[in-house]
Amino acid sequence: MYILVVDDDQFANTLVHFVLSKEGYEVEMIDSARGAMQMIQKREPDLLLLDVNMPYMDGFEFSTRLRSEGYETPIIFITAKDALEDILQGFRIGADDYVCKPYNHQELVARVEAVLRRVKKHNKPGNANIRNGQIELVPAELKVMMPGRATITLTPTEMHVLRALMAFPGQVVKRDQLLSEVWNDNESNSNIVDVYIRRLRMKLETDIERPRHIVSVRGLGYKFIGK
Repeated sequence: MYILVVDDDQFANTLVHFVLSKEGYEVEMIDSARGAMQMIQKREPDLLLLDVNMPYMDGFEFSTRLRSEGYETPIIFITAKDALEDILQGFRIGADDYVCKPYNHQELVARVEAVLRRVKKHNKPGNANIRNGQIELVPAELKVMMPGRATITLTPTEMHVLRALMAFPGQVVKRDQLLSEVWNDNESNSNIVDVYIRRLRMKLETDIERPRHIVSVRGLGYKFIGK
């Protein structure tokens, strides 16, 4: 499991890195929201540990931006802001947990494990592999196998979107259908589908501007081609 820690307190970052790495997690640290966004765009973490008090863009603003761009990354706020209104605001904007500084590191590990258990349970995929042409999706392992390529790792949401497309090879899957099936959402004006289609193309396609496998059908949706 990959955890990204976003905090401008370098000493706190070092301690968190040591504690979580000791538990077997892959941990990276960054001291700004701007840098964190660049990292997340390249690779979405399984969990985000996010400070609130940061320069330029605080943790609340950053998490709101993440959600608006379609990211569903689990978030634990770790902050000295312990007022009730701050805690409630954190949960209102999508926090999975809220830890006030100072905290016990064993407690932090327990809270990280609890959030990751909930996420894993919620996103538990079916075990049946799907193969279209030369492309195989392994939902249970969140992986895609393609000839001549290293194994491609997906996030749970990416897997759900790709599975919905691969279930109907060569057929158009409407955006509304993806919204309903993956997000239980019927808001057709949401751009979350476009966000995840682009992220899948970045992983599967050799040229994302001329996709061969996830093809847009103007005004309707997308279709998957396994050739």
